Amino acid sequence: MAAPATRHNIPPEFLDAADEFVQLANRLSEQYPRDWVCAVMMYAAARYNAFTWVTREGEPGQTLDAAAAYYASEYDKMLRDNVDEIEPHYRAARRPT
Repeated sequence: MAAPATRHNIPPEFLDAADEFVQLANRLSEQYPRDWVCAVMMYAAARYNAFTWVTREGEPGQTLDAAAAYYASEYDKMLRDNVDEIEPHYRAARRPT
């Protein structure tokens, strides 16, 4: 049986893993301001990406500048894609009935 189709053919297990981080962020947002939680998540991603880059086995010649440009470009695409996906739902929910 084929896996269910997802936006941009992203595997469901990938989205499930991402949702775990979002659920943690939502729990933290009950105690801390969302801007703070957002900064924590970005810091954690940067920290993990730094570890991944330092301990990389593939692309041993990749410079830190190239890695940083790649991560920044991917984040930009993901942010814009997620805004495009969720913004219409929030706008629709805010419309007076």
